[in-house]
Amino acid sequence: MKSIFIFLCSILFLSSVSGIDLSRLNTSYWYDPTAPLIVKSRVAEASGTIQVFLSLTYDPSEPINTRLLLQTSYTDTIDQLLQIYEMDTLDKNSDHLLLKLSLNNIFKKLLIMEFEQLDNYFYYPINLTRGGMSFPQFYPLRANELPLISSFSTSSSLKFRRAHAQDTLYFFQYKANFQPADPPMGIAQSVSSELLMDSVFVSSQEVSLVPNHFYFIQSDTLSMEGLTLFMGPKYYPKMKIIDELILPMTYFTSRSELEEVKNAKDSKVAFENFWLNAYTSSEAAAAAIRIYYRAIQQANELFTTYKEGWKTDRGMIYVIFGNPDRVIRENKKEIWYYEDIQFEFKIISNLFAPNMYVLLRNKGYEKIWIKKIADIRSAL
Repeated sequence: MKSIFIFLCSILFLSSVSGIDLSRLNTSYWYDPTAPLIVKSRVAEASGTIQVFLSLTYDPSEPINTRLLLQTSYTDTIDQLLQIYEMDTLDKNSDHLLLKLSLNNIFKKLLIMEFEQLDNYFYYPINLTRGGMSFPQFYPLRANELPLISSFSTSSSLKFRRAHAQDTLYFFQYKANFQPADPPMGIAQSVSSELLMDSVFVSSQEVSLVPNHFYFIQSDTLSMEGLTLFMGPKYYPKMKIIDELILPMTYFTSRSELEEVKNAKDSKVAFENFWLNAYTSSEAAAAAIRIYYRAIQQANELFTTYKEGWKTDRGMIYVIFGNPDRVIRENKKEIWYYEDIQFEFKIISNLFAPNMYVLLRNKGYEKIWIKKIADIRSAL
């Protein structure tokens, strides 16, 4: 653990490094929970200083070399000036490191972390701009007072680190009752038509937030600055309640099958019977349930925004097709490849999700989708 920290310190003040064209790289490890290195980030901004919080999970027995690059885009290959003025280690244990980088007078759009491990290179881009929006001047804290890196929380109460301790925050509360994503040959859902604001309140103290809601939080309601946070039950990103377990079956069941389970007098029994009837043994059924809902959990961990991750377009593809074989990222799009199948996501911005991935749907996906679902069903 100590070696990676020392190396990071030594590299921060290099004046020039080579750019990386990410569009030429396979970055499927971004979504692989078994990858040798997992990086998560949160960005906040105050008085011209950008604070980047970095969570690194890895095997400390394998040495890692690191360098940081500032670029204008994902396809930049020109040498860039790197100026990082401060770095703090906020937390570290056997396989995890939490860092805070403070950057001043940064005009580039992208921070890229490059890691070399056993002659393999891993790249993690972090946007330093949000289009027309600013990063918030506050960020949520975990119970141990460290920054909350994920886009969701499971705590019944939450504190926030503000630029000034007395600053008031405005909380806009919405019911997170979104439906699962439509299949790739369907029509993308509208965001605004499904939103129902429950309440608005202000606070400068610790706040109590309601599970199964999402919050848009601002320090100034006239600005284009804010933070979206999904509140899950205490066991999120896992699922445990039977009503939660039934809805994800949408992706591989017919409407009549799903309705039969949902409307049964005892939905728990109907849920179990569906899986048991599809298998030759209760052990096989239990194994299939574990596999499917582990994919749901991983999608929640990876893709939660203002709604559960499995309900997003990327979450739907991830649950049904698994981790992509290849991922190619450009400035405004990302393409997932599964052998000879590809799915393209357009990256757009809205108030609640500065980087929202919308699947470009096409009727041509119908046969692919039906075959994949048939394969899943035949394995049941």
